[in-house]
Amino acid sequence: MTTVLLTGATGFIGGAVLAHGLDSTPDVRWICLVRGSGAAQARDRLLENLSRFMDAAAARHAIRRVEIVVGDITAPASLEDRRLDAVTHILHLAADTSFRAQEHCHRVNVEGTRALAERARRMPGLCRFLYGGTAMICGGNPPDLVREDDAPAPAAEHIVPYTRTKATTEAMLRHEFADLPVVMVRPSIVTGHRSRGCIPSSSIFWMFRAGDRLRLVAGDLDGGIDVVPVDWTAEVLVGLMLKPELAHDAYHLSAGLRKRTTWSDLAAAFERCDPQGGRRSYSRFDAGDWKLLRARFQMAFGLSGPLNVAMLRAMRSYYQFSTLGVAFDNGRLTDEGFPLPPTLAEYLPACLSAPAGLSIIDQFADDLGMFDGVQESMLPGNLPKSVAA
Repeated sequence: MTTVLLTGATGFIGGAVLAHGLDSTPDVRWICLVRGSGAAQARDRLLENLSRFMDAAAARHAIRRVEIVVGDITAPASLEDRRLDAVTHILHLAADTSFRAQEHCHRVNVEGTRALAERARRMPGLCRFLYGGTAMICGGNPPDLVREDDAPAPAAEHIVPYTRTKATTEAMLRHEFADLPVVMVRPSIVTGHRSRGCIPSSSIFWMFRAGDRLRLVAGDLDGGIDVVPVDWTAEVLVGLMLKPELAHDAYHLSAGLRKRTTWSDLAAAFERCDPQGGRRSYSRFDAGDWKLLRARFQMAFGLSGPLNVAMLRAMRSYYQFSTLGVAFDNGRLTDEGFPLPPTLAEYLPACLSAPAGLSIIDQFADDLGMFDGVQESMLPGNLPKSVAA
């Protein structure tokens, strides 16, 4: 029997994978490694996340098919559950996505993956180990086109610890665990859902709204931004995991050259969705011009509270990424028969309309955990659980 071990099921991409997997693979056994003080809390965390991708009744029904192992990849003893002996496929998505917590990032992303890979060596029926990395393993000075067969450059400089640890982990898996059937899967920027918009998460989408509000673009207006929706990402991940044969051991889950989103396309899409019909005229600026960014941000959002200050700090990091203008080749993925994703401009209406009524700063709350010094107590009290969790 096909038995999948999914890590990261309480996260954004992991939740989408579990929702799609339970719906599309009736004969597959799903085991999820979930952190919690006990079985009840772990189940509640998983159910809450699953409910972001379907209605509550459907989520309660679907979760009955999930076997939960209470544990953590940073606690190897929790991986000794004997049910894991039967695993045939691993989809490893658990990660610390923090932009600044370097030590914790390394412990989770590198050492946690090493512990899981060691356990995978004792799964006699293991057919595939899908490792969820990032297309940004190339570092902060990438070529214009990053190819799927490009390996992480050991000396590359990275903008944030998250991408650095992901590159380190890929290299570790290739060098220390060459005996395992590892396939690297590297999503680009994942934001929004084609039909549910930002109900599952507003992660990163707030940045596009904020950039539109400030009318500032760091980089070429017609340069591409590689963005993909989470439901497309989930469909491709499940497809790659269960496809009997794969031609390669690394794939970009990306928009590629053909479906990248440009700021000019986004401006037109924002205009079409604006009930007041406001015209967009974006200005280019140097992402290192902190003074201009701060002044424009203060005019648009104010700097009266810690949440606003954290959001300004986050925008600075994201603008650095947007200046790279890098494209991620996805030829291997399309050769395997997977469809290209839509551009963000194409599914922007869904992201703007669902959930209704959230401000940009409220949406930023979904990314609070990515930045050091930002606490849950900063959250506005009226946020729905889908954002505040």
